[in-house]
Amino acid sequence: MRTESYIRSAELGVTLASTYMVAVTMLQTSIYYKLTPYILMVFGPLLTSFGADPAFLDMVILGLVVALSFSFWRRGDEAGFGRLFSLNMLMFFPSVIDFSMFNWVNLILPYEPAPSVPHLWVFGVGLLLQGTYLFLRYTVRFRMLRGELEERGAEPVDVDEVSRGQMFYLSTLVVGTGAISAVVYYMVPVVMGLVNIRSYRIPFPHVVIGVVCTILIAAATILYLRSGGGGEILVFDVLKSEESPNGDSTNPM
Repeated sequence: MRTESYIRSAELGVTLASTYMVAVTMLQTSIYYKLTPYILMVFGPLLTSFGADPAFLDMVILGLVVALSFSFWRRGDEAGFGRLFSLNMLMFFPSVIDFSMFNWVNLILPYEPAPSVPHLWVFGVGLLLQGTYLFLRYTVRFRMLRGELEERGAEPVDVDEVSRGQMFYLSTLVVGTGAISAVVYYMVPVVMGLVNIRSYRIPFPHVVIGVVCTILIAAATILYLRSGGGGEILVFDVLKSEESPNGDSTNPM
């Protein structure tokens, strides 16, 4: 049971850390600044009735989302963690829109995008959310597996050993995923710059012909694979029919 308590404690730490970071990020977005007067119009009188200063709206929102995140952790099942992930992504959405090249929200609600956090901060929070999703998704399965092993009569020491191995594998997976995502994030601008430099020297007709030929080759390959290799079977049947009963191939000449 001590190992399971460690797993649950790790889940709690990851859950609260991700929710707190994404909530702090949301409170510094342009969309939140735009909606703050409207939020105060609705919830300001309610806060005043409870004796709270409307100026502390940010702290109230932060406390509410952390408490909601804690309630999802208490459930400890896939449904609860799924709702946690939805809550975090909903709060993360305004920060992504602030740095998006196609800000469709600005078409509906005109405002001037002026985020208070740098893009590296938003990228780091996104990595944290990705790691949280992977971590919680697997720890739920690990705890379910512990229950199955205990029901089958496995020794507690062996069950704990299995859980420790699984947690080590999960930690490696989360760190590796974050490292790969960071490398891709930093390499994409470099690669795009090199591609743009090289593409200027390629004649436009060559580019069109190359793209069309690539699409045709890919389509032909997919059709061939979906056909199940019927052409090979047909050739095999023809060769088999030309063989003599003794196993020697007939010579038409």
